[in-house]
Amino acid sequence: MQTRLSESRLAKLGAREIKDAFDAYRVAFRAVTQRARSRFERRDWLGLRADGHERLDLYRQIVDATVAQICELLDDRTCDRLTWAGMKAVYSGLLELDERNDWELAETFFNSITRQIFATVGVDSVIEFVDTDFLKPPSPPRAAVQRIYDCPSTLEDLFERILSDYRHTVGYADLRGDAHAMAAQLRQHLCTGSADNQAEPSVERAEVVTSVFYRNKGAYLIGRLWARGRLVPMAIALLNPPDGIVVDALLLDENDLSIVFSFAHSYFLVENDRPHELMEFLRSIMPHKRVAELYISLGHHKHGKTELYRDLLRCLDVSPERFTRAPGEPGMVMSVFALPGYDLVVKVIKDRFAEPKTVTQGPTKCRARKPRKKSRITHSNVRASAILERGPASSTRSATGGTNIFPGSRG
Repeated sequence: MQTRLSESRLAKLGAREIKDAFDAYRVAFRAVTQRARSRFERRDWLGLRADGHERLDLYRQIVDATVAQICELLDDRTCDRLTWAGMKAVYSGLLELDERNDWELAETFFNSITRQIFATVGVDSVIEFVDTDFLKPPSPPRAAVQRIYDCPSTLEDLFERILSDYRHTVGYADLRGDAHAMAAQLRQHLCTGSADNQAEPSVERAEVVTSVFYRNKGAYLIGRLWARGRLVPMAIALLNPPDGIVVDALLLDENDLSIVFSFAHSYFLVENDRPHELMEFLRSIMPHKRVAELYISLGHHKHGKTELYRDLLRCLDVSPERFTRAPGEPGMVMSVFALPGYDLVVKVIKDRFAEPKTVTQGPTKCRARKPRKKSRITHSNVRASAILERGPASSTRSATGGTNIFPGSRG
């Protein structure tokens, strides 16, 4: 006769099972992400897109497999809240013991398991991480997320150094020419609105995220500059046409970067083991961007939802307002609710649809998930002023955003 496990023993085994599954997910996530560099170098755009789809499917595949394993382990105690409360406590302890770099993603992964098993209406803080268990990261930073460039002698030298530090196996078509074009664009940007627009603007310091952000046919170097006592956000967009890598655009405005990181785009593939530090860097250059949207833009869509929910809870904590039906013509499939003073709406799929709608909730939910696999906007509406001037500019859109800076096609 098999011995019935104690609650504490079962909690330890269950927590370890979920942690091991999360570890497997992170290994697979990194493996797919690491292909992006070689895909970009080989101009394998179909492969890059397939990788994005594969990485998106990983989460559901591993969560489904983990739920089956946990149900087998817990057996008749699968829906016992006391057992799950113990598992949550043990799991949190494992994250702290391991000094996880990605603890916030790990907590959301645990939530994904519980919500699939319990189908919770609302939230349950006893068995879910409604808020994080950690007031500060459980592990200290092991390395900075950015490269630092102090006191460059000239703007041209600064951009030459940056481009040289971010080389691929494919060379630049014109590294020096691109560096000079970017320097001219930055010089113009810094002098605009300045009391002394004749003086040579100086950059005291520049920082660029060590990892390259890959998406579709573009590669982005994301950074920030300190010039004349102010912080200037920066993104260098690269393309790889047949004749070598070129700079497609230099973006120096928060609004322009915000568009690049918009939810309307497909997700970036960027190697990073400490999402929290990367989020802090990105928030410094896009302070008006929701952290949820930044997590989603990097492929952490489930944790993006977690952060969005927490943001809503914080708003409800301080707001006396209540949800009301959103203005406009009522939909036949969803009911839409708005909270005064909050810039997002909540859509609820109806239990039954009025005539002539014949679909049910299931297909509607599937269609709602499909846009995540598409690049809904392939060309950003980035202002033309943010684009490098390099000869007669084409009126077509560039692959990385904005007006194309080269005549003709760009890869």
